[in-house]
Amino acid sequence: MTNSDNIIQKEGGWLSKTAYALFDVGNSAVGAMHATFIFAVYFVSVVAPENGTSYWGYTTGFAALVVALLGPILGGYADSRARRKFFLGIVVLIGVVSNILLWKVEPNNSFILFALVFSFFSIFANELMFVFYNALLPSVASKQNMGKISGIGWAVGYFGAIIALVIALAFFIMPDKAPFGLDKENSEHIRATQILAGFWLLFFSLPLFFFVREGSAASNLNKPWEIIKTGWKEIGRIPGLRKFLVARMLYVDGLTVVFAFAGIFAAKVFGFTTQDVLLFAIAVNFTCGFGALIGGWFDDRFGSFTTIRISLVFLIIFGLCVLLSPTATYFWIFGLITGIFIGPVQSASRSLVSHLAPAEHRAQIFGFYMLAGKITSFLGPMVYATIVLWATQSTIIENLSFYLFGDGDSTLGERAGMVTAVLFFILGFFILGRKKPG
Repeated sequence: MTNSDNIIQKEGGWLSKTAYALFDVGNSAVGAMHATFIFAVYFVSVVAPENGTSYWGYTTGFAALVVALLGPILGGYADSRARRKFFLGIVVLIGVVSNILLWKVEPNNSFILFALVFSFFSIFANELMFVFYNALLPSVASKQNMGKISGIGWAVGYFGAIIALVIALAFFIMPDKAPFGLDKENSEHIRATQILAGFWLLFFSLPLFFFVREGSAASNLNKPWEIIKTGWKEIGRIPGLRKFLVARMLYVDGLTVVFAFAGIFAAKVFGFTTQDVLLFAIAVNFTCGFGALIGGWFDDRFGSFTTIRISLVFLIIFGLCVLLSPTATYFWIFGLITGIFIGPVQSASRSLVSHLAPAEHRAQIFGFYMLAGKITSFLGPMVYATIVLWATQSTIIENLSFYLFGDGDSTLGERAGMVTAVLFFILGFFILGRKKPG
């Protein structure tokens, strides 16, 4: 064990654990309020009612691709200079500013480009944060309780998102008269939730920078190609890790589709209003948080790899049930059950890599971890967007939708788009195999 490994494996105290978990509160709330349940639905329903789903899909996909390309390089720089928190701070600032600026997106199509540009920066920042944030997990947890601490972090994040969504619903969306003199006719009550998201991220991220330690510098690498080559070599030294990263690449593609389009799917297929979407978001975040807590315990007891495999099986089963739901009631039931297995697969994936990665290369390897999660994740949103775009122009799809589900508005297109998530889960499960890495 290296000197840096001795340092970083010393478990942090309750203050550092709390600060680490609170960061996920800020990050998760932004994802919920911007990318999934509020702004995304506002954009496709009001700002860009024609082809908005496609625009959103391509923007999400492009952001994922940029994260995939930059993650390993920036992670390597952060490792070599022990500047993980510094890089994390820059990315947080980008996320805060971009979300606050989305307040300016008025409900007409002249704001489409503005909305997409700053949505790109918000999604980009919210995803890139995990390169540096994940690498700090061993600073607050020991190998014996890494699964539990990772699960608690995800769970606290989900529960924090619930609180943020409840505030958005109770204070901005539901009242007949919006607070602070906001004009509902100009959608200011909805747009104001993005200011809430920006300041929420800023407030809950701050404790990490004060109470979580950095860890030692790892190397003198400073050239992008050297960083990538060295990181890939380090991954190759751990049996089965490359295979795991390929599997994760696929099942995270499925999660990307779910997070990008869950709110849009509910609005388009079942006619959910903004209030309906928020109520569903609150409920599903609760089941995700509950699942993450149970998954963390299961992880420490039975192992990260087993937790991932079992979670994927249930994601496939209940994911199919969601996209075939004939009514909103069935969608609610199966959606909430599916949420139980989203938290564990996320948490266990992070703890598995934290267990295996050497301390001196953790942020770099987590850069590849993000690469594996993002290098093809643009495919899911883009395939979804392309299917929906094609389906809206197809009379065959419209007739088939009417025959199967009793509607004539081509909701089968949205359903066909969502099936890409299940396909990615299936591919990820089979490539993962039965032998755990390490």
